[in-house]
Order: sequence, then structure tokens, then C-alpha cells
Amino acid sequence: MVIPEAKTQTPAQRTREACQSSARRLTATSNGVCRSGPSWVLCLLWLVATACLSCTGMAQGTGTVEIDFVEQATDEPLACRVKILDPRGRPVRARGTLFQDGWNLVEKTLLFKGRPADYTYQVFHGPQFSAGQGGFTLDKNASGYDVLALERHADLDSEGWIGGDLLSYGSAEQTRRWLPAEDLRMAVSVRDGPAADLETTGEGPERWVEGTSYHDNRPGSGLVLHHWLPPADVPETLASTRLLVMAKHEAEAPEPVHAEIQRLWARDVPIWLASKHIDSVQVLSEHLTLDGRARSWKPIVDPDPGRFRGALGPGQLVEYLYWQLLETGLRIAPTAGSGFGESGSPLGYNRVYASVSSPTSRTWWQAVRAGRSFVTNGPLLRTEINGAKPGTVFSAPAGGSVELDVSLTLTTSDPVQYLEVVFNGQSLYQARLDEYARQGGQIPVLEIEESGWLIVRVVTERAHTYRLAMTAPYYFDVGAPRVSETAVRFFQRWLEASAEQIATSPQAASSQPYVDAARRFWQARLEMATVP
Repeated sequence: MVIPEAKTQTPAQRTREACQSSARRLTATSNGVCRSGPSWVLCLLWLVATACLSCTGMAQGTGTVEIDFVEQATDEPLACRVKILDPRGRPVRARGTLFQDGWNLVEKTLLFKGRPADYTYQVFHGPQFSAGQGGFTLDKNASGYDVLALERHADLDSEGWIGGDLLSYGSAEQTRRWLPAEDLRMAVSVRDGPAADLETTGEGPERWVEGTSYHDNRPGSGLVLHHWLPPADVPETLASTRLLVMAKHEAEAPEPVHAEIQRLWARDVPIWLASKHIDSVQVLSEHLTLDGRARSWKPIVDPDPGRFRGALGPGQLVEYLYWQLLETGLRIAPTAGSGFGESGSPLGYNRVYASVSSPTSRTWWQAVRAGRSFVTNGPLLRTEINGAKPGTVFSAPAGGSVELDVSLTLTTSDPVQYLEVVFNGQSLYQARLDEYARQGGQIPVLEIEESGWLIVRVVTERAHTYRLAMTAPYYFDVGAPRVSETAVRFFQRWLEASAEQIATSPQAASSQPYVDAARRFWQARLEMATVP
């Protein structure tokens, strides 16, 4: 786009007026398909909002470009996460923006001043919108203006699904500013110190960040205690489980303390589970990152040596550990957190959506604890089984059965490898997305004849990292409850390996009562086993 020079006014005024009068509307479009039916909606979004801008004019100094981002259907402005790349592919910062891991936070207009060169950029506004990409050329004494419209492909707020990120290492204020750009309603800014200068900000029905969550980041731990901060620094000698018990017994907490396992591979996991104080587990956490690179870690006990390898291994392993937890008969909801500020991922890369009728902090956390939710770092997967949301418990007498009518709404910008219904760790239904579409977007009626748990998940074809969406479990009581002997024995082995490490740690003395209690818990669980 060439901007004509005005004949009057100052050079800066001429440039601005010319840019505005010559602005070109660019619209994001979908190369995928959208179909709807009585029980399903499937949207495949291949992201192709593109723009090219060549700037000329009479402004002095470096070249300048201004770009506004709007929603296509409404023309409403959008805050966006924008990466600008110089000719060598290096991220550059636009003046006046928050800059995190190569990304600019554009809250209003992108104003970029730079050396003469060809630049490209990428634009994101969360998974409900198409992404954008484009480029511009800056010459000496150059200026230009453009508008990029992003297309909305889902409106989860109107469906009652409210998204949150439960692991931000950024301050509450920094996290709050990124929320609109990531199309998130809430986030948790964790801290590893005692209560002081609490940072809950913007709390309300629109967007809010909670800053009263303690992250126990000591070796062997990885707990997050939401709505609670210790009164003083936590000594190295204090058992993580003792900290958990203290928080859960806090009588003066303004909100119920929500205890979460952030690192499902941590040493103390089997002890926490035995305490019966855990409310949720981050199945998608900082081990899954946008670029596929994360901190190295491994569990104390490998559940299946040689199986979980390569770029997808960490994500598949944590998912498997969660399934083993469910196999022991425990009913704990999954959640997600990005590790924003340290992991290299954007806020909300891993996120949890909870189904609520009125979006407040209290109702949202209630829905998370109840498992009326799904977790994702890509696709948006909303399901109902027999008209019910995840977390529902279905019952039938021994010898009976439950028929399942599974309906779903799926929106994805990632190529999908398969859609699957998993029951007690085994595939009850699996289909590639094209096969599912040929079936009319309907999963055949399924039948459950025993107790257990069921999830619906979508796994993408991304090779550099494990990217998926997964519902919280549905549960089934058909006669005796399901407790797997194999799963219980796995946690017993984990516990003994943990006890061996704890014995040489500063927490040895304070942990011993909890280790002993955990041994009794898992032995009792073993005696309850109803399946191998």
C-alpha cells in the first residue's frame, strides 16, 4: 500500500491523515469447514489472516507503522499478543508495550518504529479467534497505517464456559494486563512467600487475577494452595504435607482453600493423595510449552520404562499418571496452568474452562472442584453425555448398564490426529476427524456395564509438543466401585521410593507421620481392589 503525500499541514499531520484515509481493511478467513447438526458442531480453523503493508511518507527519522486489530463481525478493538520479527527472524519490541518471551502486548494500537527493513508479524487473541500474520516494509522517512480484522469462531462465554490459567509466575498486575489479549477471564498469580501486600486485582464478573495462592516450590514438592498464604517463610524442615494440612484447616480463610498438585511427577504425590486433601491436578502444566522446550524432569518411579520418549513423552506421561490416579478410585478434577513468566509460554497456553451459570470467583472454583470442566492447550472441546456436563456421576444397579449419548462441540486450529472416548484407561471409541465427519459428526451410542471413569479427548498432530483437549472425567457407579490393584501397587512403589529420598532430606522428621499414614491409606486401598 502506497500512502499519498498531502500538500498542506505539517509532515506529521500529512502522514497521519494520509494513513487514515488510505487504511485497508484486512479480514481473517477460514480455510476449514464448519458444520452443525442436532448433536454436534465441528469447526476446523486454519489461521490465515494476512496483511502486507508498504509505508512511504514524509515523517522524519525511522519508519513508523500503526496497525489496529479488531473483531471482524463487530469492528470492536481487540487487545492482542503480537510477535514482530526482523529480517533475521529475531523478535523485536514495539516501544511502550509489555514484552514477554518475544511477544508484545498490544492493548490498543500497535505503534512500531524501526530501522528500514522488511518485517513480519504474528497476531493472536486466544483460541476462539483466528490468528493473523502479515508483513510491512519500512523505508527512511516512512509511515503507514492498517487494520487487521480477526474472525471469531467460538463464543464460550455465551455457552457458559469461563477460561482460566492457574499458574502465572508474573505479578498480579502484569498478569491482569495480559488477560484480554489471551481472551481469558481469570488467572492465578502464584507466589512462594508469606502473606504481605496481597495482589488480587480486578476481581469481578469480567476479568480477575488472584494473587493469594502459595506455590511450594521446594525440592520434592510442587503444591499450589489457592486462597491461602503462609503467615511466615516456610522452613526447609517442614513437610509439604504438613503445609497442606495447615492450609486446609485454616479457619479464617475468606475462600475455601483449594489444594492443587501442580507437579504430578513430584516426590510427595502419593503422600498428598493419601491425605484426601487434594482438590485438583494440573494435568496440563509447565511441562507442556508453546515451543516444546521445558525444564527436564522425571518421576521417581517410571510406570512403563521406555514408553514415554521424545517430544510428546512428558505430556503423555503426566496424562498417564493422572489416569492411574483415577484407576485407584480417587475422583479428582484436572486443571491447567501455563507457567507464564518462566516457562516461555504465553499466559493461557494451558488453560481450564469451567461451566458456570454466573461467572464469579466463588462459582468458578466450585465448578472446577466439581469437574464441570475441560483442559486444553489447543482445541476447544465442549461435551455433554446424556445432556450432562463433565463431573456427572451415573449410577446403575449391579448387573445393569448405562447407555451414553455423547454430543460435542469442537473448535480447533490444529490438525487433529484423533477424537477418543476413554473408559477406565481403554479406548471405547476412537476416530480420525475426517472419519468422525463422515459419520455425520455423531458418536455411536455407547454402553457402560461396570463402574469407573470416562473422559473425551482430542489429540492433535503437533510433533514438537503434546497438544490436546480433555474433559474432566464422568464417573459411573455400576455395582461395586472400581479400584485397580495394578494402579494402587504403582503408587505404593512410588511411596516407598519417596520415603527413601525423604529419609535423607531436611523434612525427614516432620514427614514421617505422613509417610506412615500414606502407607496405611494405600494398603487399605489395595484391600479394596476390585479389578487387577
